[in-house]
Amino acid sequence: MKKYGVLIFALLLCFTLSACGNSSSNANSKEQEKDMSAAESKSSADKSNNNNEGEQTERKTLEKVGDSLYDSNTGTVTLNSLKDISNKKLTIGDLNLKFIDAKVITVTDISDSFKEDLEQSFGVRPKEFTYAQIRYKTENTGKDDISWRGFRKAVTSEGQQVDLDFNLSLGIPNPSSIDMMPNSKMEENMVWVPVNKGEKSIRLKGEDVLKKDNSKKDFIVYGKEIKIDL
Repeated sequence: MKKYGVLIFALLLCFTLSACGNSSSNANSKEQEKDMSAAESKSSADKSNNNNEGEQTERKTLEKVGDSLYDSNTGTVTLNSLKDISNKKLTIGDLNLKFIDAKVITVTDISDSFKEDLEQSFGVRPKEFTYAQIRYKTENTGKDDISWRGFRKAVTSEGQQVDLDFNLSLGIPNPSSIDMMPNSKMEENMVWVPVNKGEKSIRLKGEDVLKKDNSKKDFIVYGKEIKIDL
């Protein structure tokens, strides 16, 4: 799964009819409206049937604990827990991080391609894979260009340190290196952390923040860590 993402399907139909003139044209207009209505009803019915037939492959979000779906790129994914962590913030120099939510997800019936990805990253082909998915936003509140390398390490509640570089090979949007202009934001960032199903918390280590102008006194602000409840 080199490129993993969330697919959102939106269909919008808009019909506008206008009629004017004598009674004959009104009759034609009504007939047209009748035909259009029948066509729209058929379209809606076809769409409903297609949605029912392809529900497992088209639905790409896990919103409630216990939700499960099949993704051909990974396997069967199940949401074990979901926590709102919007009260969590981390500041490293001019970089402000605002967290959104934390999901613990288990993948079973793992696809061959995802098994290969996991083997390349961890040296094993597991029967199932559980990870915490942490979403967050970044903002440069300063007047200088800065760069940041995201979250590179995590520590579980049992003290096990985890290398997060595998996010790069899986295509997860945890920055390998981002340059942010002054007073700018990036809304969608995410990091995966391998955990046990019953994991209650992890510690994330944010990397150093560097200013483009290395003559500045505060050219480098060393990274910090934050505890995230799951």
